[in-house]
Amino acid sequence: MSSDLNKYDKNMLSPVLEDSTYNYYNVKEAPFKMEGLAWFEKEKEFFRLPKGCKEKVSEAVYWLSSHPAGAQIRFRSDANRISIKVKLNAPGNMTHMTAVGQTGFDLYYRDSNNPEYTFYSATNYPFGKDEYTVAIFNGDIKELRDFVINFPLYMGVKEVLVGIEKGCCLLEPVARKDDKKIVVYGTSITQGGCASRPGMAYTNILSRYFDQEFINLGFSGSGLGELEMAELITEIDNVGMIVLDYEANGGCTGHLEKYMEQFIGILRNKYPLVPILVMTKPPFANYRFVSDEIKARNRVFNFQKNLVNKLKLKGDKNIYFYDGNKVYGKHDIYEMTVDGLHATDLGFYMMAKSLYPVFKRILNKKA
Repeated sequence: MSSDLNKYDKNMLSPVLEDSTYNYYNVKEAPFKMEGLAWFEKEKEFFRLPKGCKEKVSEAVYWLSSHPAGAQIRFRSDANRISIKVKLNAPGNMTHMTAVGQTGFDLYYRDSNNPEYTFYSATNYPFGKDEYTVAIFNGDIKELRDFVINFPLYMGVKEVLVGIEKGCCLLEPVARKDDKKIVVYGTSITQGGCASRPGMAYTNILSRYFDQEFINLGFSGSGLGELEMAELITEIDNVGMIVLDYEANGGCTGHLEKYMEQFIGILRNKYPLVPILVMTKPPFANYRFVSDEIKARNRVFNFQKNLVNKLKLKGDKNIYFYDGNKVYGKHDIYEMTVDGLHATDLGFYMMAKSLYPVFKRILNKKA
């Protein structure tokens, strides 16, 4: 059937690529700037935690750390043609998330006519492949542009080479508006499930809005709030804000209620003045009907809200609470997910729009 679709709609085919058009460069090397991977400068790995933490975290968290959700490469070039050559750990295999979201890359640019980053394309490649080379930018006006390429959300990456049109420049990116890192610890929703492409994960959307580096520490089904994770977060330097968004996992197992106060305490020992935002999870479809789920949700919601108030009364002036029931806005909130739990692009867009003013108020207050 796929061959029939390719026969009748050529837009569904991968772009034809003339490899001789490009010079290829390893993104681990300058002038590329790798962001979103807190330990990259030290280890040069597409890994979200330090490779040596295997004995400190669960098997699931360690494996999910090989999925570089939130990782970005930034650079400047005047090339009209850019390609990408990729080797993955395995082919895409998810049923409720696109192959591009799971194992693909997408590209954003800005130029003299676009002061904000604008989406251009994603890696449209043959399904079932764990290696591919595709064109990702193709224009006809030669101009120096800023580029951001977002990494896959749910698959390990072995190698990435970026092809720059021969005869064109490759330069280091311009500095961010703010060099402080925003660290977001959470669940599959944080990791980006189930965005159709990487740039639509809410941390990546907010990274564009703020022109700031976000560290995505979302671990699908495994964001439990173990104290070891708090210790690992304290290894990250130059942090501007920390977001705790792990109720969807830790609230189900009891970890959140048992350990969240200690978790925050560990963070406070390293970051005494850094803003910490505690977020409850977004609305799930089954909470309208399943009474046990409603009771558990209300209990864990109240626990988090009361804990933040308790810490405020103890003198913590930089801890905040956000009601995740508001994250999709006021209308059609049950149209925002792919399965009643995980956000679609629309859900992530609404999430980012709702969180932007919240983050901005907190960051401006700290500034």
